[in-house]
Amino acid sequence: MSNEEPYSSEQVTCFVGLLKNELPEHRDNRGKRHPLAFVIAAFVLATLVGRQTLSSIHRFMRNRADWLHD
Repeated sequence: MSNEEPYSSEQVTCFVGLLKNELPEHRDNRGKRHPLAFVIAAFVLATLVGRQTLSSIHRFMRNRADWLHD
């Protein structure tokens, strides 16, 4: 994978913003580390760039956490 990000910051911000506004948060606060919108957006972006296994998706999320967060 190249160092170039597959999506612009503006595209990610718009997508996460839409999720924040439209996605209800029903999870219990215990053990919750990240907002649901972040988890969903990161999962979708990871799968769009070809990550298929849970460990690979987790690595994508961990390696790009700063880029994916607000």
